[in-house]
Amino acid sequence: MSRAAVLALVLAATGCAWFGGGDPLGRRGPDVADLVRDLPDLALPPARTDKPTRAEVMAAYERIYGRIPDPREDHAVGRRLADLSMSVGEDRDIAGESAPYEAAISMYESLLDQAEGDNQDQILYQLARAHDLAGRPDRSLYYLDRLIADHPDSRYRVEARFRRGEIAFSQERYGDAESDYGYVVAQGPDTPYWQNANYMRGWSQFKRSDLEAGLQSFFAVIDTLVADGDDGSLAATDRELLDDSFRVVTLALGYLDGADTLAAQMDAQGRPAWQYLAYQALADDYHERERYLDSVATWQAFIDHNPLDPRAPSAHLGMIETLLAADFPSEVPPKKEAFVRRYGINSEFWALHGSDVAESYLEPLREFLEELARTSHAGAQENGERATYLQAAEWYEELVQTFPEDPDTAEYLFLLGEVYTEAGEHGPAVAAYQRVVREFPDYPDAHEAGYAAILGLERMVADAAPEERELWQRVKIDAQIEFAFVFTGDPRAAEVQTDAADSLYGLAEYDQAVELADNLLATWPELEWRLRETALRIQGHGRFELGRYAEAERAYRSLLAGPLDDAARPDITERLLATVYKQGEAAESEARTEDAVAHYLRLSDIAPGAQLAIQGHYDAVAVTEAAGQTVRAAGLLAEFRAAYPDHELAQDVSKRLAAMYEQTGDMTAAAGEYVRLAGEDPDPEVRRQSLYRAAELYLAQDDLVAAIDYFRDYANGYDEPIEQRLEAVHQLDTLYQRTGDETRRRHWLAEKIDIHRAMGRSASERATYLAAEAQYVFAEDARGAFAAVRLTHPLKDSLKRKQKALKDAVRAYEQAAEYQVAEFATASTYRIGTLFTDLAAAIMDSDRPDGLSELELAQYEILLEEQAFPFEEQAISLHEINMRRSWDGLWNDWVEKSFTELGRLMPARFDKQELDVAYVESIH
Repeated sequence: MSRAAVLALVLAATGCAWFGGGDPLGRRGPDVADLVRDLPDLALPPARTDKPTRAEVMAAYERIYGRIPDPREDHAVGRRLADLSMSVGEDRDIAGESAPYEAAISMYESLLDQAEGDNQDQILYQLARAHDLAGRPDRSLYYLDRLIADHPDSRYRVEARFRRGEIAFSQERYGDAESDYGYVVAQGPDTPYWQNANYMRGWSQFKRSDLEAGLQSFFAVIDTLVADGDDGSLAATDRELLDDSFRVVTLALGYLDGADTLAAQMDAQGRPAWQYLAYQALADDYHERERYLDSVATWQAFIDHNPLDPRAPSAHLGMIETLLAADFPSEVPPKKEAFVRRYGINSEFWALHGSDVAESYLEPLREFLEELARTSHAGAQENGERATYLQAAEWYEELVQTFPEDPDTAEYLFLLGEVYTEAGEHGPAVAAYQRVVREFPDYPDAHEAGYAAILGLERMVADAAPEERELWQRVKIDAQIEFAFVFTGDPRAAEVQTDAADSLYGLAEYDQAVELADNLLATWPELEWRLRETALRIQGHGRFELGRYAEAERAYRSLLAGPLDDAARPDITERLLATVYKQGEAAESEARTEDAVAHYLRLSDIAPGAQLAIQGHYDAVAVTEAAGQTVRAAGLLAEFRAAYPDHELAQDVSKRLAAMYEQTGDMTAAAGEYVRLAGEDPDPEVRRQSLYRAAELYLAQDDLVAAIDYFRDYANGYDEPIEQRLEAVHQLDTLYQRTGDETRRRHWLAEKIDIHRAMGRSASERATYLAAEAQYVFAEDARGAFAAVRLTHPLKDSLKRKQKALKDAVRAYEQAAEYQVAEFATASTYRIGTLFTDLAAAIMDSDRPDGLSELELAQYEILLEEQAFPFEEQAISLHEINMRRSWDGLWNDWVEKSFTELGRLMPARFDKQELDVAYVESIH
């Protein structure tokens, strides 16, 4: 629509508003009822119920006009009749009849001459209006000038000024028009002509080249139309007015500094809500006139002055669209990047306005982000520079952050992982890949993302500081488990899970490692041997560490049953042995003897010569022994020695067997073990003690021959400790006595005496006793020799032999008594006494020489008595020694026997009563 058309529209609109400040139709004067209320009563027909027509009303007024006595009231009726005539004229004008307003004009002019005061301004107003409608602007202007000049306080004054401004404008008297419009505007926005007056004043100012003043007027019009900045709900007429206002504004700005002037004006206006529409109008105008750079500059000016305005993104898009239309492709990418940085999700703008405002530009934002990301990615692939990859990552990151629900988000995340990987940023790459796996498992390349995450984590583990390495290793394990469980069908899943389980084992997370290995074998029962072997190893090793030895054993047996390398078999066999051994230990700790023994003994079924098999057999002995099964323990121990005679544990077997055999009462077997120890043990002391113990045990079993052999070996082999040798010699003495081998006995009796002699002052009571006992035996032998010598004729010769035997026997007894052992001292004293008594008796009982006369025989008897008497005296003296010993408290059989002998030899002195008294005294 042309400016002329708009002006006509405005003028028509305002023309239709003539009398806008007057009374409503039918209320500009007194109505018929007012005028006739004082007339005489008339006989009236029945009242009508329908509303009278305009013609009927006019006819009624015409009948009374000029007849009313009161001139004022009659004038009012005339004015009302003129108004109705004006209404009729409007209808006739619409109908196209000629001179439609002449009747009304004639009536108003006649009324004007009659009017006074305020009534004149109303009639002047109507005359100006009627002439205007009749196409006589000069006459209309005449009446308007009169109204304005003569009635400054008229309520029609504002409209009159407006109407006069219109006539002046149409007559190109723009200064007068601006003055009248300015007056109306000055009355404030409450006047109904304010908006149109502003508009027309703006045009008037524009016509006078007062462009900046004109801008202010048009801005005022715009502000009334779209004060809130929303032009979407305007009526058609308001829309046309708004559009034309902006066209004039853009036209004026074209004569000024364009966008710079607009920006300054908007800043001066306080940046009204509708300012965007002004920038848009200017930018569009430039665009239509192919002044593209000016259009871009206009949008840029809005953005620069209003960076956080909600419509700034639209302005930015306007720039981009203009550049595209202008075919400036090289200028577009920087603008798109700037758009993303200004209004993207990480911008200050987004933070201020949130997603509600962003909703209006999300589509282009997504387009630009994707374009920037893919362009940067392609550039990075071309130049290989890390910075370019990171730039691409930035765009992908923002794309994903802004559009998390976008169908292509999974792909963007995948590409994000790729560019981070190429840039060496493995942490962010892993995060991106894992989001693909967790948030978009149905994405076609989700499995590749999962695997890429694992590879990235491997690099992170390798590059991590020592104190952080375990942390990243655990993160990698989690990713591996996730991959294997989510992408079970991927050919790499089994190997990935295997590595995860192996890593968990390395971190001593045995429960998780075993659980993962179990799942691995259950999920892939046909798993290739390389991975299966690892899984079985983890099962075995992990369960072993967890104390689940029976399960570990099954894993190791499965390994050994498979195609395991020969080089690996010894280690697995050793571990299998360990699991069985541990089962034995567990059973032992729980006092399950039979189970423990069974486990220990079955070790030899796995590897008979293995150290643990040997140890297990040995421990089985200990378990049975601890359980009180000594006989069984001894049997197992004997089997152990037979199976492993050269093993270091076998060194103590004989000792343990000897002890066990003794405990079970198998002394012969025990003695045999001691004999073995005596001959084989490396410790001389053990050999010595074992030999003695063997002899003792054989003696206990009444195996005299064996006892003699080993006591003899001991006595001949060990001088020290001397007390022990003495006991061995004593045992030999006893044994030979029991066997009746007195000759060999005498040898060992002599050894006793020699041992005591060797002891010297350190000899023990036991040694002294045994020496005294031995010497006493020799003395007894001498006594026997003495008794064997018979006194025969010639007495001299036989007596000499007898006396020598006596001397030997006495000396032997004296030697026995010298040990001062009461038993043998009293016995020796008694025996010596009896020796003398026996010698005296022997002398008296000796053979008499043949051929003696009775006298000679008597003399011979006296001679014999003389020879025998001293011996009896000596015997009495010796027995008295024993008697005196009783006084010191010593009493035994030998003392008692001495008393008996004294009683026999000296009955008068040592009768029974004295003996009893002496005995009693001795014991008290």
